[in-house]
Amino acid sequence: MSRTSRLIDRRLAKALVFLQACMIPVAALLAWMINDRTAGLSAALGASVCWLAYCYFAWQSFRTAGARASKQVMLNMYRGMLGKFAIVIVGFILILSNVKPLSPVALLGGFILVQAMSWVAPFWVSRLQQRE
Repeated sequence: MSRTSRLIDRRLAKALVFLQACMIPVAALLAWMINDRTAGLSAALGASVCWLAYCYFAWQSFRTAGARASKQVMLNMYRGMLGKFAIVIVGFILILSNVKPLSPVALLGGFILVQAMSWVAPFWVSRLQQRE
């Protein structure tokens, strides 16, 4: 028998939020070990901005589900993307204008490291599902 799969699976979004949250201290520790305390703080701030933006997107996107609510789901995803973009822009503006001293390379590196989890996690989850 074949299993029916849900079109919208909230488990992947929850797992991704968790994995991205786990990457925040990893990014900070890596930057601190490579450079110094300022780089560690900058990487943590960049990673946190990315994580907060994704949390908003996931919350907004997965509020509704079902075939009857397909237009609402799509509208929520657009809202989530716009909100995510706004959180990233405002977050970087606030960090760059208020945090001194700051390592811009570490800030961007922390952001990219957490963002990379949203590219890696789906492949990882699909491999786990193939083993089942």
